[in-house]
Amino acid sequence: MKTNIQEQVLNLIPIKREDAITSKQLMNFTGLPFRHLKEIISELRITYPICSREMGGGGYWLAEDEKDIKEFISMISRRRDGYNKTITIMQNHINDEVN
Repeated sequence: MKTNIQEQVLNLIPIKREDAITSKQLMNFTGLPFRHLKEIISELRITYPICSREMGGGGYWLAEDEKDIKEFISMISRRRDGYNKTITIMQNHINDEVN
């Protein structure tokens, strides 16, 4: 069951990539802080295929097709891989200090 604020956020997210709405716009319309907005979008993604992009102006939209979802998965996979690389590097610093 969606909360009122989840319903509000969902209703603001367009169904076309070309009409994607940015985090800043969503925050302005809802009054939500960035972290809370991200939490709500994560919760909504359990039921709705909400995609986002970092380039080309950024923004959120409901996936139009499987291609949108695959491109989104690819983008967040690259981000995850970058985080994992950074984690390994930082863990190596800890190991170097211990040895």
